[in-house]
Amino acid sequence: MIRAARFAYAALALAFVVGILLQIYFVGLGLFNDPRTLEVHRNFGWLLHLGPLPILVAAALARAGRRRILQTAALAVTFFFVPILAAIRADAPLTAAFHPVAAVLGFLLATVVARGAMHLIRSPDPDAKTTIGEWALVAVAVVVILFLSFSGSPDA
Repeated sequence: MIRAARFAYAALALAFVVGILLQIYFVGLGLFNDPRTLEVHRNFGWLLHLGPLPILVAAALARAGRRRILQTAALAVTFFFVPILAAIRADAPLTAAFHPVAAVLGFLLATVVARGAMHLIRSPDPDAKTTIGEWALVAVAVVVILFLSFSGSPDA
């Protein structure tokens, strides 16, 4: 079970990094090919902003340890805000300008999480289990992000 969870953690983390690269390609299409394709970038961004949640659950199931769980939680929080920053461009353009900065920082964090997940596959099964506090962090992060994401969508 732990081994399968570790493979799932690594696969999800790597897929998320690839998703970010696709997102960069989509904005490039919109900027350099056809501005109408910016809608693909926008819609895919709203999907990506929930992507770290299954990675966070997989990290806890994989007994990834406090540091990796915290890194994945930070990734979830970072990517929660990335599309929101773009969505507030009409009301707060100076704040919205942090959208690409947050995306770059999120990409760096996603690569750290993916590298840690890959390293975890090669390590032996630990004796330590995911603590109640770590599970509480995972549960709170997932519930709060899902609640805020589905309680109303900002005008984009």
